[in-house]
Parts: sequence; C-alpha cells; structure tokens
Amino acid sequence: HLPDYMLPAVLMSLTAMPLTANGKVNKKALPEPDALLESDYVAPRNELEEDLAEIWASLLNVDRVSIHDNFFELGGHSLLAIRVLSAIRKELGVEVSITDLFDHVTIAALSEFIELQEQKVLLPVIVRQDRPSRIPLSYAQERLWFIDQLRGSSHYHMPSVFRLHGKLDVVALEQSFKDILDRHESLRTVFKEMDGVGYQEIVAPGGWTLDSSDEVYFDEMIQDEVTRPFDLSKDYMMRARLVKVKEDEHVLILVRHHIASDGWSVSLIIHEFIELYRFYTENRLPNLPELSLQYADYAIWQRTYLTGEVMEQQLSYWGDKLRDIEPLYLPVDFVRPAIQSTKGARLNFIIDKTVSSRLQALAEREGVTLFMLLLSVYKVLLHKYSGQTNITVGTTVAHRPQQEVEQLVGFFVNTLVLRSDLDNDPVFKEFLLQVKRTTLEGYEHLSVPFEKVVDRVEKERDKSRSSLFQALFVLNNN
Repeated sequence: HLPDYMLPAVLMSLTAMPLTANGKVNKKALPEPDALLESDYVAPRNELEEDLAEIWASLLNVDRVSIHDNFFELGGHSLLAIRVLSAIRKELGVEVSITDLFDHVTIAALSEFIELQEQKVLLPVIVRQDRPSRIPLSYAQERLWFIDQLRGSSHYHMPSVFRLHGKLDVVALEQSFKDILDRHESLRTVFKEMDGVGYQEIVAPGGWTLDSSDEVYFDEMIQDEVTRPFDLSKDYMMRARLVKVKEDEHVLILVRHHIASDGWSVSLIIHEFIELYRFYTENRLPNLPELSLQYADYAIWQRTYLTGEVMEQQLSYWGDKLRDIEPLYLPVDFVRPAIQSTKGARLNFIIDKTVSSRLQALAEREGVTLFMLLLSVYKVLLHKYSGQTNITVGTTVAHRPQQEVEQLVGFFVNTLVLRSDLDNDPVFKEFLLQVKRTTLEGYEHLSVPFEKVVDRVEKERDKSRSSLFQALFVLNNN
C-alpha cells in the first residue's frame, strides 16, 4: 500500500498512451487534469464570498479559489494567514483572529462565521503622523538601541555578498540603491539620545554613496566590511561596497543593520533594486508601490496605541502563560561562562524532498502548519536531551499588523515565547494540538513587545543565559 502522501490527487482514464516516434511515452502530449477538477470548483455565492475569494487568490498567487478550498492545502501558512487578516481588516472593515481562520479554513465556512459575528473593535488604522522634534523609537528599535549602547551590536549586522558577472553599469547600480534609501526613511535614520532616552532622526535624501575598490586581500576585505561597527548616531543603516575583480566580474558586499530592516525587507530591497536598475539601464518604467507611510509613522502609531489597557491586557496573558518558567538545561561540553557570549558554530543540512513531502502531508492531515509540526518535533527532541517536561522555545515573527506597512523596509519583527508541557508523557498527536493552541494564542498576543514580556515575567536577570528561552526555532517562509 502506498502512503497517503504518494497517492495521486487525480486519476484519468485514457484509451491509449500517447507515444513518440521512438515508441516511448510522450509525456508532453498527456492531457492536463485541470478539466477533471472543474467540477470541484464552486464559485462565490455572495459579495462577502467574492471579496474573500479575491483576497485569498491574490495572497496565495492562484487564479481563483473555490469556496470549499482549504486555505492551508492551497499553500497557506501562518505568515500568509496574518496577511489575510490584515487584508480582511482593510478591505472589509472586519476584525478576524488567526484562531478564527484556523477554525474556518474555507471561504464558505469563514464567510458564514463572519456574518454571524458581532462587530469587533477594529485595530486603529496606521496613518501618516505629525512628526515631533524627537521621533520616538519603536519598541523593537529601542531594544536594539539599548543593546548597542551596552555592548555594541555587530551581531545584528545583516550581510549579503553577491558575485556579479557580465557588463555592469556602476552608475546605475549606485543610483538604484540611492533611490531605495530615498524611498525608505528607515535606511537613512540615525539614533540619538536625550537624558538617556533614545529617539530617531531622518537624514535628508540624496546623500548616500557606494564605496568601491579593486580586489586586494579579498577575504579580509569582506570580513572587515561585514564586522565594521555601525555608528547608529550618524551612519546610514545600509552600506555597500563594490569590489572590481576584473572588467566583467564584480563582488557586491551589502551590509544592513537589523534596527532598520528585517528578513521581510530583503525581498523588498531586491525587488526594488531590480526594477530601478532596469529603469536606468533599459529605460523601463519601474513597477514600485507608492509608499503612503514610513517606518516613523508606524513607530509613533505603536507608541500611541500600544499603551495602558491594551498593553496590560496583552501582558496579562504572557504573565500567566510564562509564570515560573525554568531555563533549559542541555548537556554541554564546557562550563557555562558568567556572561553569555555570541560565539558559536553553524551546521547546515538538507531534509530530502521525500521526508519534506511526508511532513507537509502529515501537517495537512492534522490541521496544523508545517511550522507547528516541526516545532513540536523540536520540543520533543529538547525534552529527550534535557529530561525536562516544561519546554520553552522562542520564535521570531514578522509582525506587520496592517497592509499599509507591508511594502516598507523596516524592523517589524517580534519574538514570541512558546511554552509547552510534556508532563504525563502525552501521545504525539495530543502534544501537537497543544502546540497548535499555544502558537495561535501567541499570535493573538503578538503586539506586546518581547522586552515588555521580559520585564513582566523575569524576576532576576541571569547574564549567562538569554532571557526567558535558550532555544530558538524559526521557519523562514517569507
């Protein structure tokens, strides 16, 4: 018997197999199975279903969505689910939680759920703000600024190295990056201090320049460029050096500081660079979204909205959820230093396609995302190594709460602390459901900054360990 993940989705009956002139099966001549799937398609029956279908199709990058299609079987995951909620909030003026979406995974079910719900209070819309003389830092910026003040922040550099082959228009390359910095204030923001409180200033556009040099001690140059500290009080938050290897070969070293951008921002920068470089070299109009907001507007909004009762409601959940957590004790080869260092190593390995497909199929059968499944496996592994039944793992989440900020380069990441209980030796499926519930609860309380959770939960700071969790698990799918 074949396992479920190897069973074909569609079976077709043919009178004969199409053959090539050599008598082999002509795969290109096989009919497409799409026609058989037409009967499974059910069109939206009302305006709400039409709106939801349009949102799903756009974000899932499919032509159309049947009202009975499962969001996660179409390729949806937690990050896309959060984007769907933002789109529903903007386009329909309706507040839906991520748990609601997991409980109602088809358009038909979600539409019926929305129609039966009373109107919830909508998240205040982020709009362009009046700028005070000292623009406040977002909570995420504030965290990295404090770290930089205490011990530097070179471990928050985000380097990329590209080898470029062929004819290169250096002027067009530099101007493309200049335009990106002119479009995104976060990359030309500097961080100042007044009476111990950090604030941000936006540098006027037009001043960024590309560094360039010929190849000399190449490896050392890359290392120096990557590790050279940013002066947050005066440097641009992205720098670039172009190294000429020979006439038709260059190496581009790009270094960003995490305080100004995140993983999501990488794809935005690459897309905008390609569009702008083609504009300058091929005279093609760039397809770039208009930016109605900047990161400073988000920072002011966050500081205004996430205070008082809203902050306390979110913090109360984390205070209860993480009460009396214990650090993770893994068997180690060396004595733990009194002060945690950033020294470490990297181990790369590949999960083969067969295992990956089986994991995805299992996740779909159990009604969880691949992240939830892998996190559960990871927690079981930590339980086996440590012997502890209370396992706490951190994860980073791209938290862009509204569609208006999805096109902005900036630091929108928050850290979640996900605690699970393996006491009484639960069977794996039960544990998987527990991890699912905890993860969804975490997403529901994602707005509260990690540092505020640390202040609420951590009674005594241990400088030899990371706060609240000592193991991090991230699935990059942005």
